[in-house]
Amino acid sequence: MTGPDALMLNMETPSTPMHTLKVAVLDPLRRGRPVTLAELVDVLPRYLGMFPRATQKLRWLPGYPARPFWVHDNDFDVSDHLDERYVAVPGVRADLDAVLADLAVEQLDRARPLWALTLVHGLAGGRQAVVVRVHHAVADGLAALNTFMAATSAADGRVSPAPVADIDAPHDHRTLWQAARSESWRLLRGVPTVVSDFAHAARVKRSDDGADRIPVPLTVRRNSFNARSGAQRVCASASIPLASVQRIAVATDTTVNGALHGIIAGAMRAELLARGEEPGVSVTVFGVCRDLTSTRTHGNEIATAAAYLRTDIADPVARVVGTAESCAATVRRRRDIGFDLTEKVATYTGRLGPVFRGLAAHRAPLVMNNITTANMPGPRETRWIGDIEVVDWISFALAIAPADVNLTAYSYAGRISMGLIATPESMPDPAGFLDRVGDAVTELEEALHVSDASELAGEPA
Repeated sequence: MTGPDALMLNMETPSTPMHTLKVAVLDPLRRGRPVTLAELVDVLPRYLGMFPRATQKLRWLPGYPARPFWVHDNDFDVSDHLDERYVAVPGVRADLDAVLADLAVEQLDRARPLWALTLVHGLAGGRQAVVVRVHHAVADGLAALNTFMAATSAADGRVSPAPVADIDAPHDHRTLWQAARSESWRLLRGVPTVVSDFAHAARVKRSDDGADRIPVPLTVRRNSFNARSGAQRVCASASIPLASVQRIAVATDTTVNGALHGIIAGAMRAELLARGEEPGVSVTVFGVCRDLTSTRTHGNEIATAAAYLRTDIADPVARVVGTAESCAATVRRRRDIGFDLTEKVATYTGRLGPVFRGLAAHRAPLVMNNITTANMPGPRETRWIGDIEVVDWISFALAIAPADVNLTAYSYAGRISMGLIATPESMPDPAGFLDRVGDAVTELEEALHVSDASELAGEPA
């Protein structure tokens, strides 16, 4: 297991689940009948061969607790990974969100491959949902998106079968011990390169003329988004038009990522004011992918970047511009520093980081960030599984103290689909917060005088 993957594994505690939720809302109208669990038991093994981690489990060696091995699960049975839930017909979005909140705290069995699939019945219009719990040690956001794309097709397309291989692979103790010892020597020899990478990062920061736009680590004061929390989770989902965010980005001369974070800043400002708090500057942390063109379906190849959300600015346009400038500056610095240092730090400190986080999460007056965000570009058209249309695709990431509010956004078929996961202490009304995101979009469209009508009329955005 790589260092970044192992870090995700080691972060898990009884009150900190480290699996993400990937939700595909299905419309089986064309086929004329719903999907059944028996169908999934029959069909999935014909395709899981394209995803190696689907049939691999963890194996630890004594003396090497930080980084286990991936080994083939000789006892793999797809039925062990499947179940189903029902909501009262006609189930609305809030009913599905309630199921997701329950699944968010049902941790995966480490004796088996680190994923599970739940089929949800009873959604309005005869729709269903497939909810995949996948441990973050298996896949980051890009790998999960690539998995979704590989497992689906364009309309009237097809996915080529890739059956699970019939393997009975002995777990050779001697081979694993040799690999572990070899890795230990490699790490020892690699210490000078870590020092060199730290020096390179320091040089990049010193020469960065946009440093005033990037938060300094552990200088952010807690607000109510960083409340002391427990093991419970809440989920909410919603969407906003992608075209609206694009128009806002054009009108403010920013990027879609910058405009989206400016919109989130507006929602946070409204939320903090409603809670009776003075909205000073807030900070988000989001991941930057090493290579967005990669087709990998497993692994973690991201590095985090921190940006200011200008919740202190009342004017919505200035708020977006200020937030977008910070987002652009921190992404540029992250790419200038590179990704090797992040991977090496995770490898060398695979168990220390989680220990320190556990000690400081509920005590330190200063935190890394107030909210965690993610923004990924997805398919422009809906995807299909045979004759079943995937009408929505929603991702929920991790709520990790002290930043217990996590908003993940994927563009999908002309919308930005949002999945919000949090603790109830930090976000008592998650659906209400997503309503504030929609309100922030409307506020900006009105302030900038951009709308569908102006676009159709050929007026400049």
